[in-house]
Amino acid sequence: MKFNKMKKHLLLLFTFVFLSSLLNAQDRHKDRHEKIRAYKVAHITDKLNFSSQEAEKFWPIYNEYHDQMTKLHREERYKIKKRIDELGGIDKLSEDQAKEILERITSVEQKRNELKSSFFDKVSKFLSYRKILKLEVAEHEFNRKLLRKLRGSKKFKH
Repeated sequence: MKFNKMKKHLLLLFTFVFLSSLLNAQDRHKDRHEKIRAYKVAHITDKLNFSSQEAEKFWPIYNEYHDQMTKLHREERYKIKKRIDELGGIDKLSEDQAKEILERITSVEQKRNELKSSFFDKVSKFLSYRKILKLEVAEHEFNRKLLRKLRGSKKFKH
């Protein structure tokens, strides 16, 4: 029992050391994203109660997956918005142009699903499916908490 408690404390200590190093970023925008990411790491670590072996295997795979998803989202959102702007805005689109853009959005969603499926395959080699499901719930909870916090901040009030 004490050994499990010690492992949890060591994992939390590692997480907080990791969080502190992230908080030293110089760029404000990047700093904000890093802080959010650090809070997400702490939230997931707490909810999934990883063993040290699981954490060691999980975080590199998760970070790569998260970076790929973020990159896909940003690049595609930019390209789609740029295409709509080039065509004069949504109200100016022909049906064929709107269809083309919707097909692009569907393609991006398919890529996201492929990335997620690949991620699940990788982590299922050392995590139970129950823990993977807990991860999905923990991510959803974190995103809801983040949105609530952002809505409550002065910058996001209308």
